[in-house]
Amino acid sequence: MVETWRDSWFEEGSRLIYIVPEHAIDAMLPLHVDPAPAQTARVFVGRIELVTAETKRVVEDAFARSDWPAVERYGRFLEPILARISSESPWKAKQVEQYRGKIPSSIGAGACR
Repeated sequence: MVETWRDSWFEEGSRLIYIVPEHAIDAMLPLHVDPAPAQTARVFVGRIELVTAETKRVVEDAFARSDWPAVERYGRFLEPILARISSESPWKAKQVEQYRGKIPSSIGAGACR
């Protein structure tokens, strides 16, 4: 499973990977099989992206230096990181809007608006 998801689950950043409790799986995705088997077992793996203080610092520093390769490493997670930075204070929110205006189109700035 790890090899299958390596490219999308183990990108730049921090995440928590966990086994979803069976009762949660059954509540979200009920399963009905006819004829009913003697036993079923479903295992789902969940992932939560963690925006650490270190990640925020690295992203802010990369923007300050216009280090676009460093910014680009966060890819699809850049928007949640910027949202977390923005939520810290009105000054940070204004700074994030300035960052968004500087993102080169080659990085996919549209995903960060």
